[in-house]
Amino acid sequence: MTELEYFFEDERGISVIYQLIRFGVGEPWKIVLDGELIGSMQKWQGTWKLQNCDELSKDLLIGLTGHIDAQYFNCLPHEICSRWPNLVEKVVLRSDAAYMIICKEGINFKSFQGIFSKFVPGLLKDEWSVNFQVFNHDFSDDFSLLAKPLVYKKESFGWEEVNR
Repeated sequence: MTELEYFFEDERGISVIYQLIRFGVGEPWKIVLDGELIGSMQKWQGTWKLQNCDELSKDLLIGLTGHIDAQYFNCLPHEICSRWPNLVEKVVLRSDAAYMIICKEGINFKSFQGIFSKFVPGLLKDEWSVNFQVFNHDFSDDFSLLAKPLVYKKESFGWEEVNR
């Protein structure tokens, strides 16, 4: 399950907090206001579609969909593929905290495990840990990695790593 909060200022200048909830990848986002489901929306072939929803203002709809699209979990699969283009065939988003990775044929899978385990925490930008299930090209070998994002704090003489 993925849950986001979106703060919207209506035409009267009143701030309203919408919850956006998705129970699984590929399922619609539920739009919740004050604990009440007001509708859902889903991105279909690059276009957002409202479902079971009274009309929302154009500004609100643009804000909600833009907020979802701007989330880092949407970008991470591309970043992983770009970081290791000769090693990674595909990255599948399962949730904001779980990804499946399929490697290319002909790579040294054990070597990739060491490289991936060492460097993927540096790619994480959200505050929570992410579980990666990594498979070789024919799914005959795999490993799991629970990666914690690297967190740095400002020191007077540079940045110091903080372990969680």
